[in-house]
Order: sequence, then C-alpha cells, then structure tokens
Amino acid sequence: MIHDAPYLTISDRVILRDFLGRFGIDAGDGVGALIPKVAAAFSHVPYENLTKIIKADALVNPQSAMRLPDEVIGDYLRWGTGGTCFSLTAAITAVYDALGVPAYPILADRHYGADTHSGVIIQHNAELYIIDPGYLLFTPVPLAGGASTFIDTGTNTLELKPLAGGDRVELYTIRGRDRKLRLTYKITPVDAMRLARVWEASFAWEMMTYPVLTKRAGGAQRYFQGSKFMVYTLNGSSKKVVDGDDKAKVIAASFGIDPNIIRKALEIVG
Repeated sequence: MIHDAPYLTISDRVILRDFLGRFGIDAGDGVGALIPKVAAAFSHVPYENLTKIIKADALVNPQSAMRLPDEVIGDYLRWGTGGTCFSLTAAITAVYDALGVPAYPILADRHYGADTHSGVIIQHNAELYIIDPGYLLFTPVPLAGGASTFIDTGTNTLELKPLAGGDRVELYTIRGRDRKLRLTYKITPVDAMRLARVWEASFAWEMMTYPVLTKRAGGAQRYFQGSKFMVYTLNGSSKKVVDGDDKAKVIAASFGIDPNIIRKALEIVG
C-alpha cells in the first residue's frame, strides 16, 4: 500500500460488513475473486454530485466537505447515493484495502484540464488492472501488452489504448462510428496528499452549480445534466428536457436516490 490517510481507508467495520453483505461478497474469497466482485458491487453505486453540493453548501471549506469512504458507502446503503470520481475512487480503494487487495488511485487528464479525473489500479499476480467507477468502467482491464483493449458495456464500447512506455492509457468511447478520446490516465500512483489537493480543487468546478448523475443498469446508461435527461442503449439514444418538480421525480425514479436528498440539492443550485 502507498497510502496512510483517511481519504483511502474505511474505519467503520459495520458499514463494510453491510456493504459486502448487500452484494454477497465473502471477505474470505481469494484476491482473484474479490477484484471483479467488488468492482461489480460498485456498478450499483451511482455517479452523482448531489451529495457533494449539499455538503459543500453546509461547510466552510472543501477539505471538510470531502466525503470519505465511510460516508460514501454508508450513505449508499441508507439513501442510494454515490459520489463523484474522487470520492468513488477513494471508496473503492478503501474497500479493496480492507480486504487485503493491493490497490491505489491514479489521476487522469481531460481536455479541459490536467488531474481532473481519477481511477484505480489493482495489483494481482504481478499484473496491473484498471477500473474507473467515475466513468462506469467496472470490468477490471489488464494493462499488460501494448494493444488496445475493448470493453462492451452493453450501451457502448470503451477502448483503453496504452501509450508508448505504458505509463499512460487513453480511454475512448465508441458508439457506432463515433470514437471519442475522453481522458488519459497516468498509471503512476498518486499519493494521498496530492489526491486531496486535486479533490479539493474540484469544489470550484462549474459542475457544482447543476446536477450531474449517471448510472448503467438494465441495458441502458442514464445520464442527467442540468435539465437534460438522456438514455443510451445499443439501439440508440433519447433526450428530453426536465424542469421544475419533474426533476426530482425523474432523478429518483432513474437513479434510486432518496427524494429528500434530491430536493435539497436542487434547492441549493436553484
């Protein structure tokens, strides 16, 4: 392990037990079985910034508003909430750590800035695997070799393309003939202090002024941003504008989040 910070650990053993029990994960399973099981469990945890908006509004600085693993997992069990990329990365890393699975966070660059996303590297049998709960990549992808790996998500295809030297990996989304570069992972482990700095910086991003949620379930990816609600399937996509009281209803029905959480966040962003 490369870390020794609350950002990347889980201390409440009851929360951990209940989370593992929810998805039938036995802590005694071997590492090879635990890696995909934990990743699959997190596929049920939505990407959402509602809880981040609420906590940032209630507290005086980003550091105190960071939702650490105990809170993210506990709130999922209670309210069906999740988190954004940094809190989800910290949470899944903490679960792997608690189960004795070597894992560490990494950062990624997007077109609008460096270190604006995060993912997780898992080590097993001298191999490295990558997952990314913030980008709905829940299939552990091996990084050995220089060729691209293609993952069929059921709604699109993700391509992970190692760059020369293997210290960076590009993530593309493919839907039909449309292939787009989304981000570039830096495979070098990020220490807890640097992770905390970029996590804190994210509280100043524009996305803190409107709701953003996504989740893949039932053969569809649901995506809500601002007032736009989109559903993607292999056969196409649909989009509609949702305003007023309908926002909370659509989010609750589509993402399984407690309506009180949704209404509180929507009141804050207006």
